[in-house]
Amino acid sequence: MVGDLPSRWTAGSATIPSDAVSGWVDDFGSKKLTALVREAALKNFDLSATLSRVLQAEERARIAGADRLPSFTTGVRTTRSQNLRGAAFQTVRANNFNFNFDLSWEVDLWGTVKNLRDAELDQVTAEANLHEAARLSLAGNVAKTAFEIVESRQQIALIRSNLSSLRTNLDILNSKLEAGDADDRTALEISLSRADVARAESNLLVEQRQYDAAKRVLETLAGRYPSGKIEGLSSLPRVKRKIPGGLPSELLQRRPDLLAAEARVDAALKRLAASRKSLLPAIAITGNAGTATTDDFGDLFNIQNLVWSIGQNLTRPVYQGGRIKANIRLNDEEKDALVASYAETALTAFREVETALAAEKYLIGQVAALERASTEAKRSEGLSRSQYEQGLVDIITLLESQRRSFDSQSALLAARLEFLRNRVDLYLALGGDFDHAIVEK
Repeated sequence: MVGDLPSRWTAGSATIPSDAVSGWVDDFGSKKLTALVREAALKNFDLSATLSRVLQAEERARIAGADRLPSFTTGVRTTRSQNLRGAAFQTVRANNFNFNFDLSWEVDLWGTVKNLRDAELDQVTAEANLHEAARLSLAGNVAKTAFEIVESRQQIALIRSNLSSLRTNLDILNSKLEAGDADDRTALEISLSRADVARAESNLLVEQRQYDAAKRVLETLAGRYPSGKIEGLSSLPRVKRKIPGGLPSELLQRRPDLLAAEARVDAALKRLAASRKSLLPAIAITGNAGTATTDDFGDLFNIQNLVWSIGQNLTRPVYQGGRIKANIRLNDEEKDALVASYAETALTAFREVETALAAEKYLIGQVAALERASTEAKRSEGLSRSQYEQGLVDIITLLESQRRSFDSQSALLAARLEFLRNRVDLYLALGGDFDHAIVEK
């Protein structure tokens, strides 16, 4: 259905550790992050809506199952009539009192109602797994947003530090101009410094806007009012675990969206079976018991006025304009569509896992390279500043070294954030941590 699927993934030569973890959030070693995830799970409104859909599905299953049982109704009916009789047109009035107790039951001879009830139970399973998928996705969004807030705060601090250095450079050039020590290059250097200061001020405002927006997103995820005052994490966490080698692909069997897709296929198969059985004969049993009187109302409860009847009907559809066969074909097509959707979901799950596994290796190398680049760029910035103060290099060389230092440090912060985001994506793709037991069928 989805081609040749691997039995295991490879992610290095390490072996799966024997000690289990309590959850993927714990792998980041942040109590604050764990608290935020728990708060969101309790207060998020979208998650509450998915839980409500689970409860709705349960009630639909109860409604579908009720058709397997007899239906009883009771009622009291009273009428008063008047007639004109004879040549003298005499008025004749009559009272009628009826008390009825009715029974109707269509015997589930072929299991049609059971199929429909079981299909609704499969829908309960699907909705329950979609609720779990929503919980997993919510936890991932909380974690990634919390990481983004920290990274944005660090970027703001870096921009401010860079902006302070750029303003210092500009002050030196302005002082040089005012002192009359300017040469032919001073005007160009001042213009370049002003441009760098303005660009840094613009970048600061952009980062501050993103920082503010991210805090409001996190507050909304946690069910709070988006005031932009949430504290979040103090620093970017470090992942406590490496990816175990040879992760079994069976871990995907606990992925909730796959379980939901599988349950929807099961429900479609049962609805198809029920629609095919609608071509078969049906047996209905009806019964009626009650009392009737034309005297006083109290005579309704006289056992001598008891009237009862019972009967059964055998029916079989002969012609309905092709409705039944069209319904069978419709359910069959819906089943095929859900099977294809399940296959696509499974293939997407494998792609997400493989992509996240490969990306982690690349991101580790990228972070290491940017750490080296940042170290060298900061050293070159210090050297160029020292040489500029000694008059050995011009301001353009200093500005270029500062730009490279800032760019490398900013890129390092972004890469560290991306590494954490990718690890969260891996947990989401796997449907949880590396050690959680596979769901048993």
